[in-house]
Amino acid sequence: MADDEDQSSKTHDPTERKLQKLRDDGNVPHSKEVGNLFAVLGMVLMVGLAMPWSFGRLMDAGASIIANSGETLLEDGSNIGVELSSIGMHFLVVMVPLMLVFLVLGYLSNWVQNGNVVSGKPLEPDISKISLIAGLKRLFSSKSVVELLKSALKMTLIGGAMGWVMWERRDTMIGLLDSPPDVMLHHMQRMLLWLLGAAVMIMAVLALGDFLFQKFQYIAKNRMTPQELKEEMRDSEGDPHVRARQRQIRRERAQKRMMSSVPKADVVITNPTHYAVAMRYKPEEGDAAPTVVAKGVDAVAMRIREIATENGVPLYEDPPLARQLWRDVEIDESIPLELYEVVAKVIAFVMELKKKRR
Repeated sequence: MADDEDQSSKTHDPTERKLQKLRDDGNVPHSKEVGNLFAVLGMVLMVGLAMPWSFGRLMDAGASIIANSGETLLEDGSNIGVELSSIGMHFLVVMVPLMLVFLVLGYLSNWVQNGNVVSGKPLEPDISKISLIAGLKRLFSSKSVVELLKSALKMTLIGGAMGWVMWERRDTMIGLLDSPPDVMLHHMQRMLLWLLGAAVMIMAVLALGDFLFQKFQYIAKNRMTPQELKEEMRDSEGDPHVRARQRQIRRERAQKRMMSSVPKADVVITNPTHYAVAMRYKPEEGDAAPTVVAKGVDAVAMRIREIATENGVPLYEDPPLARQLWRDVEIDESIPLELYEVVAKVIAFVMELKKKRR
């Protein structure tokens, strides 16, 4: 009951800072079904690529022992040792690459879920996990029930699919009883690929569903109370990385708002390449004086000119005025009195241009 009440008070999703801290500790959402899917994919590779070659090599070595068994029994037994060593080497040649493939697939199963997470924290001993009471709680928890139901569903679906595949090919399987070993091996390989293919399709759906479910549970488990959120925000304010990121976000938002004002401007005064200042003057809408709605240098100035050209806002080249407006007037501020006379010429130019367009 106490756990339920504590969880119900956690009404806020975890912050990016908390999620990053959990990730640094190796605490990330993880689906076992994704790992199982990659393991079955490894078996598909093994059956499809390694099985014909490896079985052929091992059968050849075994046939050689049987064919030479009479000779080896009459001698000192060294030939049998050579043949057995040969089989052992063939076995190692087959198994070592397969082990490497399974190791790579195991890494990929974790990487596709959470990227490259490296932490030694999960390897540290946890005394609480040794507790008998804690173990019994885990055994009879809702999570254990869900895992049991998932396993039952998975086995039912995969067993049903494999049973259907074998039933559809029952005549072929019966006909293989009198077939030569190489023909039997070929058909066995195809049958195994069909069975594993059916398992892969079902497990892919289950893995996707389980991954989304584990992600949902992970977020729900790590939700925060209002008090925790306040403390997190207070602590993060002192973090220089967080402050820098917040400043960057504010700059991006301000620039986006500024760029959205350019199409509504009446004129853009340019340097012509390094500076651009967009001005609006609409007395009919209550503007008492021309107002700067956007300004920038270099790349930002170029973008302002591009947006102005795309939206039919006239460009007016006046380098000294462009530099002075950029330096002295902030965005959404009216121009100072000392610039009225100069800007009046610009406004007159814009009005004349509008008359010609009409």
